[in-house]
Amino acid sequence: MPLLSLRRAHRVVLAASLLLLGACSNAPGVSNGSVSVCFRAIPVGRNAIHAHHASLIGVHRVPVDAVRSHLPPAARAQLTAENDTSVCVMAFRGDFTSADVELAPPGRRGRYALLLVTSRQLKLIASVVLESLPRAFGGRTV
Repeated sequence: MPLLSLRRAHRVVLAASLLLLGACSNAPGVSNGSVSVCFRAIPVGRNAIHAHHASLIGVHRVPVDAVRSHLPPAARAQLTAENDTSVCVMAFRGDFTSADVELAPPGRRGRYALLLVTSRQLKLIASVVLESLPRAFGGRTV
């Protein structure tokens, strides 16, 4: 894959992650809507993380319509095929490289990993490694 395409893919995943987090509620300790569906997605997220000492720090349920246009084509196709109405966004804290997080764009290193999992079929559709957690996600847990 050309370097330009990898950079573009990374920007799309990062933008989608930030948009997803912006769709979360503002109150500390509260997630956007019911996260009960997303509790079932936690094992999928944990299995996608291959770093020792990674800690789950938050789970949020986000409407698909708020993020669909910002996701990579493969993730959009997955959501369309499953007719999903929401996705689960999980944040993990640890010491990550792209190799430690499934579907993360290559060449990244950071203290946080954000993962998007479908709420119906519980499939990982996108992830990103970041040095700092977006403000909209900070301080809120399940």
